[in-house]
Formats: sequence, structure tokens, C-alpha cells
Amino acid sequence: MASAAESAGEGATKKVLFVCRANICRSPMAEAIFNALISDTGMPYEARSAGVAALVDEPTAPYAVAVLEEAGIYTNGHHARQVNETMLEEADLVLAMTPRHVAKLSRLSTTSLAKIHTLPGYANGAPDWEGVPDPYGHSMSTYRASLRQISEYVDLLVTRLKN
Repeated sequence: MASAAESAGEGATKKVLFVCRANICRSPMAEAIFNALISDTGMPYEARSAGVAALVDEPTAPYAVAVLEEAGIYTNGHHARQVNETMLEEADLVLAMTPRHVAKLSRLSTTSLAKIHTLPGYANGAPDWEGVPDPYGHSMSTYRASLRQISEYVDLLVTRLKN
């Protein structure tokens, strides 16, 4: 069975929404990585991100920006957004960083349940309890580890969407 993103109308740009807690670390990193990878493929996708408890209008965390830039990826002035029902309904695919985020999103929009998943679960069929740990407040090495983990999942995601 095709996912919501895979069965969306041909030719139209499909929207992927990455969600974490504050929308200043993990989901903006996933958004930036996804958009960088997609731009190289010509696939009709674009990503945005939001948070379930967003620090609205705050920029991406400095260490997140730094590790992305080390990888040659730029956030282009991202500012945190609070997820809402409209965002969920407009997205073709919603990928949360943890099962807890999935639960919150599922309560926010019961009509979007089929397209809400954890990033690890959707990307590689990881167990329902697996998530991406929050690097906020930790060292640069923790952010680098987070970037590697998110990059791996986003690579798998792009491969899945290609197929």
C-alpha cells in the first residue's frame, strides 16, 4: 500500500513536515538535510518543519547551525514554528522525531493519522519506540551524532520516496 506522500498527485510538489519538540534542533536539521538531498534529485518534494512545543520565532540552535554548515548545508534563516492542524492536513507526510511527538500530533489531527510516523520508523521500519534523541543543551559532539543519525534516516527516506 502506498503512503500518503507516495500516492499524492503526480507532478504536484509533495510536502514533508518534520516535527520535534521546540523546532530549533532536530526538525530544522532534518528539513535542511532533506531539502539539500532533494534538490540534487529533481524529485517533486519540499520539506518544512515545526514543533509540538515550539520556541516560536527562535532561530535554529547555534550548534545545529554549526554542524549543518560543517556538512555544507545551510538553514536559510529558519525560525521555529508551532505545529497546527492545518500544517498536518496540508502535508503529504509527517515525520516526528519520537513516538511521543507522534502521539501529540495524532491528538491534534485525527484526520491525518495515516501520514504521521516517526522518522526512524518510516525511513527504515525501526520499532515504534525508537526516536531521535534531543541534542539541545549538549555538546557539539552530541549535535554531530544527532546530525549523523538524522542524515542516515533522511538518506533512507529519500531512497524510499524514489522507489
